[in-house]
Amino acid sequence: MKITQVSFPIEIGSVADIDFFPDGTTVSIQGTQNHQVLLCGDVRIDLPAAWNPPFYSFVRVLSNSHILVANGNHHEIGSANAWILNRQGDILTAFDMGSWAVEITCLLGQIAVAFHPLSAKAMGYQVHPLQRSGILFFDNKGKMITGFNQLATKNSLYVENVRCMTATSKTQLAFVPEKALWHGEEIENPVVFYDFCTHTPNVIMAPAAKAEAISTLGSVIHLSSPIGWEDQIITFDPSAKISQHRGEFLGVFRGLSGGAFLAQQSASSYLVIEPESLDLFASPVDQPAEETTLL
Repeated sequence: MKITQVSFPIEIGSVADIDFFPDGTTVSIQGTQNHQVLLCGDVRIDLPAAWNPPFYSFVRVLSNSHILVANGNHHEIGSANAWILNRQGDILTAFDMGSWAVEITCLLGQIAVAFHPLSAKAMGYQVHPLQRSGILFFDNKGKMITGFNQLATKNSLYVENVRCMTATSKTQLAFVPEKALWHGEEIENPVVFYDFCTHTPNVIMAPAAKAEAISTLGSVIHLSSPIGWEDQIITFDPSAKISQHRGEFLGVFRGLSGGAFLAQQSASSYLVIEPESLDLFASPVDQPAEETTLL
């Protein structure tokens, strides 16, 4: 494993979420349960006046370098819980993203928002019809485009309760639903790829179920904390039909591009974790962690 400490300014309280601009600048939501702010590099930006410090919050850099901030908690239907800002903090648009999102991934000109309705129901909240789409897609101005199950119906694919997702390219998503029906057949331990250029899905059977984070590099897929392997990373190559346990890393947060994961080490400390490259994949020898600083 290669472990990289993420370096960014800390102003107040704990860090709820971070993301990165293409030039390496970090953007983060920081603060307490009573007050939060947005830090873009070392520039402090006030969050929208309607922002209520949520239990789940998201910050993402869009493909046009605007900033998305979103409250993932339950809210009233029709009220705004997501805002798009420029790097100066000006509000460009506000929109209803839906309640209890589990992940947000930005593609070229699109915002993908994944839902796990079963979790919302378990917490006593009503499941809204749009959440049954699995993933909702918005454009970079906050206008809803479609839902994944609506897109994939022509390919006879239906998914339920998405646990995690990541972008494998500017136009392709990889995600882990708890259930996937493909041509009427339920796929065991599904991992779904969907490319918006070809509009074709690919469903792969993973060696373990219900991962909490996913990342890919080429044909190799990394899964964090599948059922039975809590706090572990499992790597597998579906073409070679081999898998390997990579080690224990507590607090894996989400998958990043290029086969990496973002891990929250403490309330204000984050790491980027990169499992070994493919040429080390077959080696049973554990590799020592390398500590560097992200510039």
